[in-house]
Amino acid sequence: MRSARIFVLLALVVSLAACEDDPLKSRLPESPPPPARGVQAFVQVSNTEAKPGDEIQVFVRVQLGTETNAKLGSYTGRLAFDPGVLAFKREVKIDDGLRVSNPNGATAGEIRFAGASATGFNDLTLFSAVFEVKKTGYMDVLKLTMEELSAALTLTDLYQELEVPNRVFLRPSAN
Repeated sequence: MRSARIFVLLALVVSLAACEDDPLKSRLPESPPPPARGVQAFVQVSNTEAKPGDEIQVFVRVQLGTETNAKLGSYTGRLAFDPGVLAFKREVKIDDGLRVSNPNGATAGEIRFAGASATGFNDLTLFSAVFEVKKTGYMDVLKLTMEELSAALTLTDLYQELEVPNRVFLRPSAN
């Protein structure tokens, strides 16, 4: 009986040790879980540990629901940020469909972006840009607002089924 108690205690200690936060496992998720229906727009960053003076890449992405039988055909949105925390450096070109951005408001902390593709986008990154980190806490100042999302071919309004998580995700470096 005593050996059974020791075994149970040892198993408990081993299982607790296995549950400790492993730095490789405790990273931010890459994206929110895909919805069953509709569309989800979210922000990703290339580095969650950047220091002032470092550059990071910021991505605005969407994912269509697993039961959604549409391709994204057009969108408009805004990425807001605190210009005291992040400084816009340059847009990163995405070669898929017609995409435009207006960084004129970047000094005030807002970039507008839009895109259209008659047959639908293959790359669901809507906007990507490089920013310089001016202060820590930069993930807390990124805010995404989507204004329009439509399906290709059918022009179905996808905005009605849009979800925008109120958090930032980590983009894997391999992408």
